[in-house]
Amino acid sequence: MVRMLLWAAIGGALSEMASIIIVGSGVAGTVLARQLLANGDHQITMFEAGPEFASGNRRIWLDHLVGNNRIYEPFVDDPRMENENFGLRGSRLFMKGGTTNHWGGLTPRFKPEDFELKSRTGYGADWPIDYDEMAPWYARAEILLGVTGDSDNDDPPRYGARYPFPATEFTLGDRVVIDSLESLEISYGHMSIARSGDRCITTGTCDYCPVNARYTALFDLDQLQIEYGDRLTLRTESPVTRILMDGKRRTRGVDFLDLKTGAPGSMEAEAVIVCGGTFESCKLLLSSAGTDWVDGIGNDSGHVGRHLIGHPVFFASGVRPGNPDRIANELGFDSLISRHFDSPEYQHKGKMWFSGGAGMTSSLEELILADVSRSEMNASIASGLMVSLGGEMEQFESPENRVTLGRGKTRHGLPTTEIHVGVHEINLQARQEHVQTFVEILKTAGCKEDGIETGALNPDGAHASATCRMSRSDADGVVDPNLQVHGTDNLYICSNAVFPSIAAANPTLTLAALAVRLGDYLN
Repeated sequence: MVRMLLWAAIGGALSEMASIIIVGSGVAGTVLARQLLANGDHQITMFEAGPEFASGNRRIWLDHLVGNNRIYEPFVDDPRMENENFGLRGSRLFMKGGTTNHWGGLTPRFKPEDFELKSRTGYGADWPIDYDEMAPWYARAEILLGVTGDSDNDDPPRYGARYPFPATEFTLGDRVVIDSLESLEISYGHMSIARSGDRCITTGTCDYCPVNARYTALFDLDQLQIEYGDRLTLRTESPVTRILMDGKRRTRGVDFLDLKTGAPGSMEAEAVIVCGGTFESCKLLLSSAGTDWVDGIGNDSGHVGRHLIGHPVFFASGVRPGNPDRIANELGFDSLISRHFDSPEYQHKGKMWFSGGAGMTSSLEELILADVSRSEMNASIASGLMVSLGGEMEQFESPENRVTLGRGKTRHGLPTTEIHVGVHEINLQARQEHVQTFVEILKTAGCKEDGIETGALNPDGAHASATCRMSRSDADGVVDPNLQVHGTDNLYICSNAVFPSIAAANPTLTLAALAVRLGDYLN
């Protein structure tokens, strides 16, 4: 498909190897590169603003495990503009593999109603594609990411598709929460997670895996460079600063900055695909304004940078007296999920999913470091059980939500991020109701009400979405259903930025499914 488009765009013969630039080395760019390399003859150059990093390195893992060092601290974003209703600092990683390096691996699908938000509630926008169109791409993305899950759970519909790995068994700590949920008639199931069961050798240290059992774009890129080294070039520490246009319709390549030498550079290509995340995707379009696109590429209707949304997060925990079974924190990831409130009847005020479990009130590591005796350790373990719940909810946008270019520069030589965000009153009310639901679950689990602690966090950059939203017309968004920027022939966006709405579920699987779909379209 892309060859026909490009032939028409440049009006001449193509080179033997199609040249494509991908901006960003996170899950979208990496999954897309895999599809293009495996099923086509493309020559790909991938630009990443951050540096190289090693996957599956046991020394890094040991340093992180024993020293508790913050291995990702050098790679976090550094915006200079914060917003009281939306945070960025520390939520995104600028490095090879992007934010998947500290991603928890949670991979629930969106549900059918999530693609019809406007039609069902009057808020936000509908997707120009529906769940049934996405279902086969979801299934292929689950295989590529190595997802574990319950293939017999048909909410949302799986149409016979099987997860590549079986669901993780519920832990003893999960059972404490499950008993409470069943008493309250709240449904639950197994968490789907990008964590290949055939490679896992340990638990509790999943933010850096020594054997690459959890999916990261970092490890996937390592494999791609081995398999397709002659057709894939990865340029790290090379932020793209501008998209170059020949007239209004066709991009001819990009400008970039080599942070290792400080020198600017340019590269031409037959197509450019921006996979740099919600903030950097829209900022790159805005930074590329010119004679033909006065307000930024794809921004004639003013939608670039608009509609910013994310996931408000909330949590609750309490102590249930006594732990005669000496239940511990068995895993370092979630194995239980409830999507009871992630359903059409809750969509009008913001759907929600949550996970939870129970474990010791103090970790074994803390007790050992405190140099307590064996009897004191046993007494502490048996004294109580910490029961915790955490969830995310769908956010509706406020009219003022937008991202603009800041005046300064980040350490990567990119414009700083300025955020304007309001809070939808309906979401605030729904969040409080959901927190109270958590309190009821904990009380039913045996926690004393006066000892239950609750909290909430504003959305941050990890799940930010919608700044280059997908639409059928350029009057309503920035990219078409094939993720092509309206009004252009060979420029695409593949990041959370294209989501018209955020739903309640984590966005990574949906983004990976869109990347698989785009790869097939371009091939």
